[in-house]
Amino acid sequence: MALTSLLNPDDVLLVPLPGFPLYQVIAESHGASVLPYRLVESSGWECDLVQIESLVRMPTQRQRTGKQSARIKAIVVNNPSNPTGAVFSKDHLRRLVALCERLEIVIIADEVYGDLTFKPHKFYPMASIAAELGHQVPIITASGIGKQFLLPGWRVGWLVFQDEYV
Repeated sequence: MALTSLLNPDDVLLVPLPGFPLYQVIAESHGASVLPYRLVESSGWECDLVQIESLVRMPTQRQRTGKQSARIKAIVVNNPSNPTGAVFSKDHLRRLVALCERLEIVIIADEVYGDLTFKPHKFYPMASIAAELGHQVPIITASGIGKQFLLPGWRVGWLVFQDEYV
């Protein structure tokens, strides 16, 4: 799947709330729209998996996005999270990957803060979680050297595509 064909007009991208606003700008520049999903403060800012499932399965999603043929195409997972600083547990990531597999939506894993965590938190790359579970969901991982390797000002990044069926 080419990146340019990931988001098309009328597609919907699930984005975290609170979250980094650039996701919405990128989606809308391709004619797509966003639908926010909750990060739950009382659960350490983890993704509200029940709400995510209801958003994807909701027959009235077209009304919420204002588009006639709207289809949720992907979900952005920002881990470690900007702006909350949350680092998702391995168990939470497993449940999230399993949910996305069931719902047949692509995961866009924004892992630009990667290993910038403090004890007792440990960072688990989304692709490694998916590998443990059998690679049943496509994952696009985004990262960069500015944060990962503590090189402020360096705007060099990369995308890694993992899809067992391409």
